[in-house]
Parts: sequence; C-alpha cells; structure tokens
Amino acid sequence: MKTEVLGFLVVVVAAAACSPPCELNSGLRARAGGGESDCGHALLGTDASAVDACVLAAFGSGKAFVAQYDRQGVDSKVVFGIAGDIHGKVTFLLWDGDPSGGSGVDPVISGDVCVAPSVDSSPARNPFMTHPLTCMSTTSLGRTCG
Repeated sequence: MKTEVLGFLVVVVAAAACSPPCELNSGLRARAGGGESDCGHALLGTDASAVDACVLAAFGSGKAFVAQYDRQGVDSKVVFGIAGDIHGKVTFLLWDGDPSGGSGVDPVISGDVCVAPSVDSSPARNPFMTHPLTCMSTTSLGRTCG
C-alpha cells in the first residue's frame, strides 16, 4: 500500500513539474478560435497605434484577432491580452509574471469576457494605458492558468 501511494505521489509531482508555464499567447489564440490575425505586442511606453489599428480593423470586420499590451506592474511584468473571435466574442486575459509581489512564484493568468464590446472612441482614452475596445460590462473567468 505504501509503495502504491508513493508511486502515485511521484507521478503527481512529476506531472506538476512538467506542466507548461502560463503562456499568454496560447491562451489568447485558443479564445480567438483559429485563423486569427496576430495584431502584435505593444511594449511598455511605446506607441500602440499599429496594434490598436489592427484590433479595430479585425473587430470591425468580424475577423478573429489577438493582441498584447505591456502594462506597468507594481513589482512584476504584467501583460494585458485581448482576443476576439469571428462571432464578436472578446476576451481579456491578464498575465502577471509574479503575482506574489516579488517572491518569485510562477506566473498566473486571469481573465474576463467582454459583454457587448464596442470601439472606445472616448476622447479621454489614453492609448498608452488602455486598449481600443470597451465593454458594457465584464464577466470574470477568474484564474485561467497558474
């Protein structure tokens, strides 16, 4: 009996050690549903207008898309991702490189589904801080990885 339990624990630990890390791009692509346009990755502090333009063009024409935007984290790297599918469903994913506040734990991804997405044409929108779509509301997916 002890040998069976020990063998089971070895398999569980080995499986956990081999599990893939939270990878934002694969999570976004899965939600886009295939055939998506990769609108790129806007690095922190850079002009995101090309990424925004791609997102808006794909969203406006009903095509699937993915995009990533670096965000200023408090103590870790943070990347906001957005995915749209051909049915108009838009999902936001947030990758946090160290959600523990600096103690080196593995990354996590949390997400939201955008309810009634539309173009954010607000003059107050800061393109260095926010993506180009807005939602009537969001529905939390909770933690999707990690």
